[in-house]
Amino acid sequence: MTGLLPRMAALARLSVQNPRAAARVLLAEGVPLAARSAGLTLIAVVSAILLYPSFVLMPPEDIVSAFFAQSPLQTAVVQWLALLLSVVLIASVGRAFGGRGSLADAMLVVVWLQLLMLGVQVAQLLALVVLPPLAGLIGLIGFVGFVWLMVNFIAELHGFRSLGLVFGGIIVTFIAAAFVLAILLALTIGPEVLQNV
Repeated sequence: MTGLLPRMAALARLSVQNPRAAARVLLAEGVPLAARSAGLTLIAVVSAILLYPSFVLMPPEDIVSAFFAQSPLQTAVVQWLALLLSVVLIASVGRAFGGRGSLADAMLVVVWLQLLMLGVQVAQLLALVVLPPLAGLIGLIGFVGFVWLMVNFIAELHGFRSLGLVFGGIIVTFIAAAFVLAILLALTIGPEVLQNV
């Protein structure tokens, strides 16, 4: 464990400065598969724990948020399923278009990017307490940054050169996945979900 936190901090800085180089460093770390799987679960749990206080500070107004606000455990399970789906889509869609990334490496990329986003989540939570209007701005900046990092990391994972094509692939895949998930949610918690997604 010696030197782990400094290495992670250095990788976080590199992720912002040069995402593709950071992806190469991350994928060369040789993180065991068990650690990657555990990381996916831990990220889902911590994210759910951080999300729950925001529902207390700002009660949800739509049915989807209300569903997540019912229980941190319920939120964690949904988060984990969403992350797992992201891993599968990143690996399978990328390889379908000639990419070389494996499922295990896609998992590592998702865990790392979500770990970075936990920092944004913490900042948003603090802003909700201190200066609520700032939380929205932090969320917007965090989302744009996340998309930029994801495009670069996926491109490096699969060996793609064009960031534009990767971005387009992400958008198309997201729309298709969101459509399918909306139908599944409607079947699970009521057809009115489709009107609020």
